[in-house]
Amino acid sequence: MITYAFTKADWSSMEKEKHITLGRSYANILFMLKIVVKKMPGFFIHFCLYHIYCSVEVFIEFTVTMKYLLDLISRGGTFEEAFRFLMFILFLVMLKLVWAAFMENYLTPAAKEKLKMHLQTELYEKAASLDLERYDNPKYYNEFVWSIHEAGSRMDMILSDFASLLAHFTRIVTNGIFFLAFDALGIVFVLSGLCINLFANSRIGRLQFARDAALKPVERKRSYFNRVFYLSDYAKELRLNPLADRLKEEFTEANSQVYPIVTKYGRKQMVIGFLGDFLPNQILSIILYLGYLVYKTVVLKVLSYGSTMALFNAASSMEHSLRNLSQLFPKFEQHGLYVEKIRTFLSFESNLTTGHETIAPNDFRELTIENISFAYGDDNDILHNISMSVKSGEKIAIVGYNGTGKSTLIKLLLHLYDVKSGAIKVNGTDIREYDKDSYHQLFASVFQDYKIFAATIEDNVRMGTLPSETGICGCDLQQEETIIRRALTESGFEQRLNSLPKGIHTQLTREFDEEGVNLSGGEAQKVAIARTFYKYCPVIILDEPSSALDPISEYHLNETMLKAAEHKAVIFISHRLSSTVMADRIYMLEKGRIIECGSHKDLMEQNGKYAEMFRLQAEKYRQEQKRTHG
Repeated sequence: MITYAFTKADWSSMEKEKHITLGRSYANILFMLKIVVKKMPGFFIHFCLYHIYCSVEVFIEFTVTMKYLLDLISRGGTFEEAFRFLMFILFLVMLKLVWAAFMENYLTPAAKEKLKMHLQTELYEKAASLDLERYDNPKYYNEFVWSIHEAGSRMDMILSDFASLLAHFTRIVTNGIFFLAFDALGIVFVLSGLCINLFANSRIGRLQFARDAALKPVERKRSYFNRVFYLSDYAKELRLNPLADRLKEEFTEANSQVYPIVTKYGRKQMVIGFLGDFLPNQILSIILYLGYLVYKTVVLKVLSYGSTMALFNAASSMEHSLRNLSQLFPKFEQHGLYVEKIRTFLSFESNLTTGHETIAPNDFRELTIENISFAYGDDNDILHNISMSVKSGEKIAIVGYNGTGKSTLIKLLLHLYDVKSGAIKVNGTDIREYDKDSYHQLFASVFQDYKIFAATIEDNVRMGTLPSETGICGCDLQQEETIIRRALTESGFEQRLNSLPKGIHTQLTREFDEEGVNLSGGEAQKVAIARTFYKYCPVIILDEPSSALDPISEYHLNETMLKAAEHKAVIFISHRLSSTVMADRIYMLEKGRIIECGSHKDLMEQNGKYAEMFRLQAEKYRQEQKRTHG
């Protein structure tokens, strides 16, 4: 059985979130509307006035016109009176149509795109500002994914339903005034069904959210299988291994879980929906009220035929608006539940300790690690009492078997996490006292799981770094390109670059460009490594970025890199010890502790774990070479 990171505990938390108060739910709607008012006040005013006007115009066109014309005929009025009134109605209709064309085809689509862009940008900025630790938290990651997915579409739905709220509320007010003027008791018939509608639709809204929450884990599974079968990342493995049949079985199993959930909630919604619609809308509004109007017109003769027809029409319109209004409130409640997730995500704050001190790259002298320990969350410590130092220009290697904490140590050095105990210092100052952005400017890093982006080679090397951050202020375009080419040359990518007609302007990947170039694993690594040579910084960190290369290529690349970074401090992690012979100092980690430290020569003479590991790798490589060459 394939397992997933989305746990039952996550969904238990979501079930609890269904019970946020109505006040909080509607406050969430106001939160979204405030964004519209703040970012596009002109659009919001147009939006409100347009929907209010449309409702008033419909009331005049269908209710007032019916009463006026029937009463005009009853009292023997003239054609000229009718014509003047109809011309006035025509003017109102034309104004509505012109305003509708402007709102629906121009103003509203443009406004929605701007609002969606603003909201998603805010979410992306929040995500970029938070600690890397948040991504280790499934609840945070789920909130982020859900927020990004819901933000734009939920804003559209809220605006659409707010427009309906304005329209129906305006119709209720206009029809209510009409009732008060001609037959106030009639409002009782219409309003009597409101409570039933509100209760029924509130229950349906809750059931829909509960159904969505129950379906989410299954949909996540189905989404995973969809990705596996259409993404090129998995294509080779699926074609060379029988795993595809197993995945299809799991996909079918996931689909089989959907039907019971849908039917379970569907039956309840069906019963509640029928009772909530039939009792108030058919029995109360049509049969009882129509009989009441006929009695007052025919028996009591207190209403004109025009008033009778207009009142019945107004009752139908008001009943329709009330019914839709009663359906809107549960919708807003449901919107509020989703917006709560967006607001929860936006409320996350960084737990990373950061100060206001700044440091320039040229000021770097030494980085020291003093007796640090670290654990992820409430887990046991991964690192125990680690101490080491790196001076400007030194080349440091950190080695050890997988799972010894090497990559975790690098994340702490880059201040992506706070240490649990101990301290990391630069020039004697705790890095927690430095401004985070200023501190990060000291480092250029490449990790084993580096990414190549769907952009040009130039962009993939620059990675948003400003020209001034290359160490050459005020450089022109030609100088900038020279710096990028030099970085690619130092990383060993020069030969491949010279074979590309567009050079550094070549588009990488074919995600958006059919003429884009897909690099091999080794070529991609060289582009990623070029980033460290492009950025002007005193410390380079390499977390096994050359693992896709064979040992000989890796050795030559590391040799070239260390020469190119002669005046910089270099910290590199490698499970291949052929490269560590070039390091000034080597730290051997085991179970989160430093067990050996020294140069390659010193550690080989100690004949400890490092020497054992080095000899095993050397012997393995000799055997592979022997098999390769017969």
